[in-house]
Amino acid sequence: MPERDVAGELAAWALEAWPSGRPDQLRVEPLAADGSLRIFLRLRAGVRSLVAMANPVNPPENLAWEYLAAHLGRLSLPVARVLAVDQKAGRFLMEDLGGGSLMEAVAAAGKDQEAVAALYRPVLAMLALLQAKGAQDLDTSLCYDGPELTPEVLRQQEAGYFLRELVLGAAGWQPEELPPELDEELDVFCRLAGQARPRGLVHRDFQSRNIVYTNGRYGLVDFQGARLGPAQYDLASLLHDPYVQLPWSIRERLLAEYLELLAAQGPFKQGEFRAGWAPVSASRLMQALGAFAFLTRKRNRPHFAASVAPALTSLARVMDDPTMAGFAGLRQVANQTPARLGPHSFDFLGELQ
Repeated sequence: MPERDVAGELAAWALEAWPSGRPDQLRVEPLAADGSLRIFLRLRAGVRSLVAMANPVNPPENLAWEYLAAHLGRLSLPVARVLAVDQKAGRFLMEDLGGGSLMEAVAAAGKDQEAVAALYRPVLAMLALLQAKGAQDLDTSLCYDGPELTPEVLRQQEAGYFLRELVLGAAGWQPEELPPELDEELDVFCRLAGQARPRGLVHRDFQSRNIVYTNGRYGLVDFQGARLGPAQYDLASLLHDPYVQLPWSIRERLLAEYLELLAAQGPFKQGEFRAGWAPVSASRLMQALGAFAFLTRKRNRPHFAASVAPALTSLARVMDDPTMAGFAGLRQVANQTPARLGPHSFDFLGELQ
């Protein structure tokens, strides 16, 4: 049986669904889906450019994406307006937010720290709005893969992911080599991170490749995993983002500026936020490290391997925070794992079932 041409079917559907009537000519440009299995196309007809997305294998994710696109749009956040939907086939046609990213803009700014900080300020304002207003009237029954980042979710999908895919997988630790106290520490650590206050709507992957930046305009994508959780999470995704490796002085500066923005949104306990900052940051970095190892070794996407070293460096630095003093076993694993990674650590193994 011939393999389906999902991209071709998507382009044909978009041509019929074009909002101003079927155009005479349509130029089609495939877009990289990064770590996702979804298919994206940029479609141009005359001067108009739209983006089509196909996700035929995950209906719950599609429902969450469509719902959250409308929910975030009502908050005046810069998400693409959805123009046509075929939920049964998993197809969407939306506005084109642009082809650039915050990651690319930061790279272009180079070592000009003032220019880098200026790029982040509108993003911090966007995030403060998301945190202050995003949970209001949120229908958590439509959140994909669960309504909230709980300690149990963090234990399985973040700390557990990190252990399975990076520590035991890519780095080759044997279970008997791990510190004997590690399992108990991770239970305590995930409770600390998962119960951190304040709470809000968490994008779950709020990093520079998911922030569109084109000609001074910003956009937000890849929000289908959003759910309730600790407010520190998205800021940790942004400031400890291994794709850009911000200097630590800029991370501290932007953290302070963000706390001021949150305070301007309404009553806010800065001490609560700072108390949860290190554990939530560490949890987010573990999730990213697990994903980088999985995507490289089991999805054959080798470009993610380059982000492992900077993410491990950030994790070790976060683990030095005084609030993390009780996690000696986890600190040992974070500090020793880089030395165990070699040239074959990220060879493609094929996805395991």
